[in-house]
Parts: sequence; C-alpha cells; structure tokens
Amino acid sequence: MIEPPITTGTAAASAAVPRARRWGELGFIGVILVFSIVALVMTGTIREPVGSSNVLGARVLPYVINALMLITSVAAAIAVLRGDVGAPEDSEDLDHDAPTSWRTVLLVVLSFASLIVTIPYAGWPVAVTILFAGASLALGARSWWKALIIGAVLGVVTYVVFGELLGLSLPLFGSAW
Repeated sequence: MIEPPITTGTAAASAAVPRARRWGELGFIGVILVFSIVALVMTGTIREPVGSSNVLGARVLPYVINALMLITSVAAAIAVLRGDVGAPEDSEDLDHDAPTSWRTVLLVVLSFASLIVTIPYAGWPVAVTILFAGASLALGARSWWKALIIGAVLGVVTYVVFGELLGLSLPLFGSAW
C-alpha cells in the first residue's frame, strides 16, 4: 500500500489554513503593531526632570518594551504571511457551554478600578497589594493571606524599581498622610 507524501512546505501550510483565521491573526498583529508605533512616538513626550542624576531616565523602559513589541509584531506578521499560523488547541478543560462568570469579570474590573482611589489616598504599595489580592482571589486563588503577601511584595518592589531607581513619581504614602 502506497501512502500519500507528507507535505511540510509553506505553500501546503498556508493552503490548509482557513482564510478567515489568517485574517484574524493578521488583524490582531496589526493592532499590536499600531499600538507599538503610537506608544513609541508618545514615549518621546515623557518629560524627564532637568539635571536628573539617574543613569536611566523615565523613557528608557518604554522605549525598550515598545521597540521589542514592534519587532515581535513585524516578525509575527511575516510568519503568518508565510503560512506559519498557530494551531488551534484542543482545550481539554474548557466547557464551551458554560456561561461567562460575570462575577469574576466584575471583581477583576473593580480590583483595577480600586487603583483610582487607593493610589492617591493610600499610596502605590497599598494600591498594588489591593489590586493583586483582589484580582487573584477573583481568579481562584485559594489563600487570601498569600495573595496579600505577594501583592505587598510586588507593590514594594515595583515602587523601588520605578519610583526610586527610575525616578518616576509614585506616591509611597497617599495625600492623607
């Protein structure tokens, strides 16, 4: 019995991919590409303090991240155009008939919205602690005290890195202090 030849070339791969799926991937990549270009341009408008003694200014990290995002999106677009698209996953633990958990969505949104209140009144580390603990508990964390500890560590570390080392204006304590 003769078996058909296995084709692994780019033409065979792109012919096997539904056209709508390729356009969907290109659309997503296009959004990321446009976002990275806009963010790169807007990074130039970040004001840095005159006479700052910091080796790294406030623009360094955004430039690096946005440039990497731009390079990655261009590489991904080229790969998709050549026929290298992602394979759909088998989602073994996904129930397509299950309804959306709007409670979880609401709790995550409220966790992010809490930053509006907690940053000015309680400061950056407390705000990040509340954000992380609230979002992780909403998404299924089992231990509330571990979520609080991890959130507090993240809040302090991000304050030190961005507030102290990079010189960004992050309040350690809120205006009520």
